[in-house]
Formats: sequence, C-alpha cells, structure tokens
Amino acid sequence: MQGEVKDYVSQCSACNEYSHDQQRETMMSHALPTRPWQILSMDLFRQAGKDFLIIVDHYSDFWEIELLPDLSAETTVLRCKAQFARHGQPDRVITDCGSQFDCGTFRRFAKEWDFSHVMSSPRHPKSNGKAESAVKIVKNLCKKAASAGNDPWIAILQWRNTPTEGMLSSPAQRLMSRRLKTPLPVADTLLEPSVVTGVPEKLRAKHQTAKFWYDRSARDLPELCIGQDIRMKPLPGDRTGRWRRGVCLQQAGPRSYLVDVEGTFYRRNRVDLRPAEGEAIGRHPEQQSMQRSGPPEEQHSDPSDSTTGNMEDSDTNGQGARPLRRSGVHQPAGNATPVTEQRTASGRLVRVPVRLDL
Repeated sequence: MQGEVKDYVSQCSACNEYSHDQQRETMMSHALPTRPWQILSMDLFRQAGKDFLIIVDHYSDFWEIELLPDLSAETTVLRCKAQFARHGQPDRVITDCGSQFDCGTFRRFAKEWDFSHVMSSPRHPKSNGKAESAVKIVKNLCKKAASAGNDPWIAILQWRNTPTEGMLSSPAQRLMSRRLKTPLPVADTLLEPSVVTGVPEKLRAKHQTAKFWYDRSARDLPELCIGQDIRMKPLPGDRTGRWRRGVCLQQAGPRSYLVDVEGTFYRRNRVDLRPAEGEAIGRHPEQQSMQRSGPPEEQHSDPSDSTTGNMEDSDTNGQGARPLRRSGVHQPAGNATPVTEQRTASGRLVRVPVRLDL
C-alpha cells in the first residue's frame, strides 16, 4: 500500500509542479592528480567592489588570484596565460558555465594551450566545489584582515605557508617544494627546497574519508532517458516555485542533461530534474502494469480454488519464487499429517496441523 500511495502521488500534476528539492546524490569526485598544476579549477568572484579570477591547483590546494579590470573573455584568458606561463600548462581545467568560459575565445585558448576544458552544470556549484571552497577562504581572510586593519596579502601568504590538516605539508610546499618566508621567524635551513612525497596517497585517503561521510545521507537518482518528459527546478528569482515541464534532449555529461523547457534550452544537473507525471524510471513496463493491477493469477482466480489463487513473493535466498497459498486445507503426499495455513493477528502466515475425524 505504501508503494501504491507513492505511485499515486508521483502521478499528481500539482504535486510535481510544486514539489520540494530532491535529496542529494552520492559524491562524484574529479580524478586525482599525480603532480602539481595538473588539474585546475577556476572561478570568478567579487570582493570589495572588484572582480577577481581564482585558479586552484587540485594537487596542492594552492590558489592564485588575478584582478580583472573587466569581465570580458579576452581579459580572463590573458590572466590565465600569465599564470600558465609561470607554473606551466595544465592537463585539465574545470570551470562553471559562465560567459567567460563558455565561449569561442576560451575554447580557442584551450586548443592552443593543449588542455581539456570541463564545464560543470549551471546552478550546481558542487560540481566546481574546489574553486567555490577557495573563494570562501579568500573572502574570509579578506574580511578578517579588513576588520583587524591588516594587509590581506600577508594573511594570504600565511595561509599558503600553513600546513594542511592531514597532509603534513603546506600548499606552497606541495606546489613549489619549499616553504615561504613570512614575518614569522624561521631557520634558514627550513627554507631550503625539499620535495614532498606521498601526496597522492594522502589525497586519496582524504577523499575516501570525505566520500564515506557524505554518502551516508545520499542516494543516486536513476538516469533520465532521451525524449522523456521532465520537470525542471524553478529558476532563481521565480516566485511561483513551479517545476516547469519540459523534455530531455541529450546527456551532456555525468549527471548532466540538456533539456527543452517551454521552448528554451537549459543544461541542468540530475538533482535539478525530476521525471514528469506519467513517466516512470527504473521499472520495466510489465512491472509497472503489474504494480497497478496486481498479479494475473490473483485477478482471475476463483476464491474457492486454493491452487489457482497463489500469490508469489520473491524467495529470500534468491532461488526463485515461493508460493504462498491462501488459507485452506492441503492434502500432502504420502502419510504425512495434513496441514492448513492461517494468518496470525500480526499478519504472519503459519502452518498448523489439521485434526481429521476418521
């Protein structure tokens, strides 16, 4: 009955149009790097009335900040070239779908500098979580420095030189193989270059721990089918809160789909899309008809015939179906004692001997 209630609600147009957010899916991390400046994440942010570009290295967690005089794609590419000329060409760059990155200028830049460009789904910042986390750190440092009347660049220097928890090395050590000189007193021998080893293993252990705790309250959603009717999460600023109806056009990436909603194309993450009423995911059509109408044996059975009115339930050991007969007397083979099946007050089916008057 609980499953039937869920199916009934899932077919309600009003319930789907004003539905709540879906639960989060399990963590899907990017590939782990094996060397510094191999995989980067980028994002734009605004602080103190100025626009900045942040570039984060996945191997070391070291981030570079570039002031942007304007938000054009040409200026963004020029600032990226300055950082790449300093640290080297990356293999992979991860960004959101901002206009500075989703354009021909940045695509030509990726082709000329020979790196793969991966864009996350719009309105889904978790896909670019490395850059979002770095932006949060930068803004927090700047706010604290401004409140204390200190230089924010000194605060950034100190953060880059502080060992990361669980890594036994600082971002500067993992990227540059050396400590940075700061206003704090330090011995000259500690400033000498020294390559940090074992970083990939520590990163892998750190990611596995984070995924374990994150996935405890997460569940993967079934994939959508091409041409399937869907409903998309309301856009920011939409006061109606309506999940508008559309059609899934194609899969744009892992858990990312291109959809047509009321004549406009959108790219959205799976968590922002749900099957529209009348659509079922993860079930075979025969299973859907069985759930609505019940097993064929039960529909056309005669209540007085206990052999044709069997209800089948899957066996607990996975070795096929196990017949559960309705209450009635069954004559066993041989000289065994006849038994009957009865249901207790709790609904459990029990078999009891039948007393025969001979």
